Amino acid sequence: MATYTLTVNGNKHRVNVEDDMPLLWVLRDEIGLTGTKFGCGRGLCGTCTIHLDGEPTRSCMTSVEYADGSEITTIEGLS
Repeated sequence: MATYTLTVNGNKHRVNVEDDMPLLWVLRDEIGLTGTKFGCGRGLCGTCTIHLDGEPTRSCMTSVEYADGSEITTIEGLS
């Protein structure tokens, strides 16, 4: 396990999770933002799309390790 720092919707979060944990589950289970949904789990349907440093990204296919230090915007941050 490792500690990662994520800025989600303008708020900094530190999470202690496995390196290969998908960002989707970090957002939902560790941070409590459930607006980002699980769909196909393969990055095809787009249900899990978030913005990672301003770019649309499938959170089910992106590891938390890759997103460390990034700016993340979820559907909650757009409303």
